[in-house]
Amino acid sequence: MTAPSAPEGKAGKNGTDGKNGTDGTDVPDIPAEAEQHSWWVRLHPWARRSIRASIAFVVTGLVAVVGGVLTADHEGSLGPHIAEYSMTLNHEITVNMGPLGSLILDSPLPLGLGVDVLVERIPDELSIGGEEVPAGPGDAIAGLTEDLNSYVQFFTDPATTIRTAAFGLASNAVLRTFLYWSILLTVIMLSRLTAHGLFRNAVASAWRRPDIRAVTIGLVLALAVAPAVSVTKGSAGVGHTSSVLANTPLADARITGRLGELIDHYGQVVIDAINKNSEFYDVVEANLRDAYAADSAPHAPRTPPLPAPTMSPDASPAPGDGASEAPSGAASTPTATPEPTGDDLGGPTGAADGSGDGDRTGDEETPPGTAGPDGIRAVDEEDVATIVIVSDLHCNVGMGKVIGAAAQEAEADLIVNLGDTVMGGTAVEAICVNAFADGFGDLPVVVADGNHDSDVTADQERGHGWTVLDGKPVVIEGIRFLGDTDPTLTSLGAPTRQVGPETIPEIGDRLRDEACELAAGGDPVDMLLMHNPRGTEAALKSGCVPLALAGHYHRRIGPWQRGLGVQYVSSSSGGATYKVPTIGPLNAPATITVMRWDRATHTPLSFRTIIADPDQSVDLSPWFAFPARPDHEVELEWPAPGQGPWS
Repeated sequence: MTAPSAPEGKAGKNGTDGKNGTDGTDVPDIPAEAEQHSWWVRLHPWARRSIRASIAFVVTGLVAVVGGVLTADHEGSLGPHIAEYSMTLNHEITVNMGPLGSLILDSPLPLGLGVDVLVERIPDELSIGGEEVPAGPGDAIAGLTEDLNSYVQFFTDPATTIRTAAFGLASNAVLRTFLYWSILLTVIMLSRLTAHGLFRNAVASAWRRPDIRAVTIGLVLALAVAPAVSVTKGSAGVGHTSSVLANTPLADARITGRLGELIDHYGQVVIDAINKNSEFYDVVEANLRDAYAADSAPHAPRTPPLPAPTMSPDASPAPGDGASEAPSGAASTPTATPEPTGDDLGGPTGAADGSGDGDRTGDEETPPGTAGPDGIRAVDEEDVATIVIVSDLHCNVGMGKVIGAAAQEAEADLIVNLGDTVMGGTAVEAICVNAFADGFGDLPVVVADGNHDSDVTADQERGHGWTVLDGKPVVIEGIRFLGDTDPTLTSLGAPTRQVGPETIPEIGDRLRDEACELAAGGDPVDMLLMHNPRGTEAALKSGCVPLALAGHYHRRIGPWQRGLGVQYVSSSSGGATYKVPTIGPLNAPATITVMRWDRATHTPLSFRTIIADPDQSVDLSPWFAFPARPDHEVELEWPAPGQGPWS
């Protein structure tokens, strides 16, 4: 039977008479809606499946990312407190301290992200160095010290706390994103597998109905808008800034509730104390500069320097290891070389180290580096290095600018720091290292860290360009230094403990071997630096180092002949003494030493001390000569506190 032809004047959908046009078979008419998507129908089935899968993958991924970010949370810390962190979209960091109020500051995070911080309790367990400890009486002090350090760390550097919390939130957001993404993809996959495509067709059919479409859109908006309003709601500018926080990282923070009153009142008390401390050391610095202005020999002795007070090598025998820190007393009373007066000096007016500009006898000048008619060696000033020596600063940041002023007035070439720069080696004590670095200026600094310093302290010092000795020789300003860090660590409230692999005597033996090897190779060590004097004993006995500098005892010993060299133990430059705090105005004298060193002959020429007293006065000592290196081994017992010519 022949198929009826199309009505006249009416062609088929394919432009023919209702037929396919080639074999005469019928082709059903394509609905208008299907014709609009004919490109999709013509795609191969695997292509359509790939496109649908890609769209589902991307859309569910975006939904998962939004959900992961908005629901991310992190349990961390703020100061010593446990704190719950959650993400927001209001570009604010809001620290909620409960009934006290809130601290609000602009968020440094990108894309308008902010953080809500709910401050909770301080843990019952004490933590020292990140380890839980029993809350015993001694440990409680150390634990409270850690809490104080945590508070200081947040208020001096809140960005570090925020970065740590942001990392925790980001990690949680990533985990939640993958979780939500996996759940959504699993639901889609299971729906397709169980419904064999009918679910998709049912959804497509329902979506064509206007009422279903409107309800669905409304439901999605309701589910999205409600949490969006919550996470984007800002503080609307509530709270006020505090003048107490001016010139701090929290200067722009807004404070609400009683927290603002507490900061305004008690913060002002702290600021008053800081200002009082600053004014105290401003006066000390001014007095130091005045003392230099009035001094007739500020940079070098103009007359032969006085013999340094010392102990006679025949005063008393040394104990077996020569390393007793605080012996009960010497076997016999030490005798000091008397300080001669100007009439006792003899010789012409002129510096013993060749720096004087006084009159000379004779018609010819003495060439640099040769002996004059009076036996006093002239020195080429180009070969002289002026060194400022400090030790045991113990976070007395006020002394930073005083030491810097001393270095300027003495026209110093470098600063030697004999350790114990801080009090416990904690991260928050970076404020101390920063203050000293600011005070010291651009001068090179060589440091032998002490038992109150740590690896954290060393990293802070290196961050300012200081050279931290680590057992290998370094040459700075033409002087070869050797030294190492103290292997013990002492923190406030915690006992001294071994943290290095070697003991102090073992380090001393290693430094001795290194110094002797360098001397044998033609590169002798000029100065050995160790915080604890016991670490210098072996090298001094070997004769492989001419001069050893140390600190630790908070009292001056030397310079004196020791072993086959000369040793000088510096007193505290921060005013540290037994059971007396170093933070704030001075409670004990602070000592700075200025030394002149001849790079041509590798010998110390002269030295003087600068002593700042609690009454803000500053005393410049006369210039003294260093004792000569002994030609035989000298063994002396350590003087007890209060004994010796330097007490």
